Amino acid sequence: MKIAVCVKHAIDESELKVDSEGRPIFAGAGCKMSTFDKNGVEEALRLKASLGGEVVVFTVGSSEARKSMKEALAMGADRGVHVLADTEKMDAMSVADAIAKSAQRTGPYDIVLCSEGSSDTYCGQVPPVIAEKLGLPYAGYARKIEASGGSAKVERALEDSVEMVECRLPFVASVVSEINEPRYPTLIQIMQASKKPVEEIPLQQLEAPPALVSIQSMRAQPMNRKRVTIVGTPEESASKLLELLSKEGVVRR
Repeated sequence: MKIAVCVKHAIDESELKVDSEGRPIFAGAGCKMSTFDKNGVEEALRLKASLGGEVVVFTVGSSEARKSMKEALAMGADRGVHVLADTEKMDAMSVADAIAKSAQRTGPYDIVLCSEGSSDTYCGQVPPVIAEKLGLPYAGYARKIEASGGSAKVERALEDSVEMVECRLPFVASVVSEINEPRYPTLIQIMQASKKPVEEIPLQQLEAPPALVSIQSMRAQPMNRKRVTIVGTPEESASKLLELLSKEGVVRR
């Protein structure tokens, strides 16, 4: 079983600050493997443990993206494929195209795993576009994957229901965070990760299409507090608080 899993070297959203006009300040903000991608790596490793084979990590980005790939390799992935590119000049379509073409070059793969979306932009468009580019079936928002023989059963977590689908291999899936609990690599695994093979592919060799979408502006959503002060005894304050929350539709009395 040959399993590909995609990871993104994303901006650490917990370190982002905004200026006086609400624009995010990217200078000085750290980067890390996208939080949800860890679930994708973990699921790939669990499938490998039950089915055998190898796990190959894919990432698109500058040399800095190697840090996130190294973390995935430390978790237990066997090797990596790094598409060297300036992601600031790419959109979801061009990133997906680069991953699909690099997978075709280094594959074929039985299962291609992604997370439901990256923890920084969370557009969720890359996984289905990869499936379209590869001409494979797509099972999005998987919370359980069971593969055997030439097919897989996937339990999908939708907004108000759960759906069970069956896919023939090969296929592409995106996983939700509830599918598993990512493991933490040991010190020895972290040291061994640097010795695992990583193939570098310049984006120019893949002839990925130019970005069709560009970000014109970005603003943080303003939050204005009502600053309501409640005065009275504990019983009176509690009653007034419940009344205010009821008017806002937060609770029902």
